[in-house]
Amino acid sequence: MKQRIITGLAIAIVVLTTFIAGGLLRQIVISAFIFLGVYETYAIKEKEWPKWLFVVLITLVLGLSFLVSDKYLLISILAIIMVFYLISILNPWFSPSDLGYMVTMILLFTGTLKSILMVFDRYGINMMIFILVSTYFTDTGAYFSGFYFGKTKLNERISPKKTVEGSIGGWLIATIGGFTYAYFMVKDFDLLTLGLLSAVFPIVCQIGDLAFSDIKRHFKIKDFGSIFPAHGGVLDRIDSLIFNLMFFYIFVTLLY
Repeated sequence: MKQRIITGLAIAIVVLTTFIAGGLLRQIVISAFIFLGVYETYAIKEKEWPKWLFVVLITLVLGLSFLVSDKYLLISILAIIMVFYLISILNPWFSPSDLGYMVTMILLFTGTLKSILMVFDRYGINMMIFILVSTYFTDTGAYFSGFYFGKTKLNERISPKKTVEGSIGGWLIATIGGFTYAYFMVKDFDLLTLGLLSAVFPIVCQIGDLAFSDIKRHFKIKDFGSIFPAHGGVLDRIDSLIFNLMFFYIFVTLLY
């Protein structure tokens, strides 16, 4: 537990410092997380897949995020699916299930990058910190609530250690913590909207955590990587954040 706390605090300090500093430093940190996350996506089957597939993967994520406008995004996704089906037809090492995994991860990374850009461009650092607080208060609250009070398994097939008590504790702590921060620091929305977001973010991020746990169980791995001691890889740290960022993007696009 001690190593987990130390690593978590170190990650939080680095991310918050660079996000607040902005500019090139922020871009470097975001790029590093995306690059390593994409590599971990590929590394699950790197013994079976050629290295050029990783190049294709990172190129598509960056291309869809920065070069393709929303108007042509669907066209680009359909073209990518067709290309991956061609790869599957021509190569026995790339199955239709691999195709589904690849396309899903491309969409997740693209959605994450577009969401990050939107948050900083339209709402600024305080909104991003609100999302971060809601996400990682959920993770931390669920961990400690489950550690001390957890008895009822949440979904033993996907994540044997997670408990209902931990999930509820994480939601409660994150809802209170997130709303407290938003009340004083976020001025872009009214209190009702901030309260709604504070209550929904912890639910969405737990879905994201379980979704990535499901991927790990499918590929029979414990963690996506080992870059963060006691935490695993980049994807193990940003799985919940990915879903919250995309939820916020959808929320403001539909309602504002």
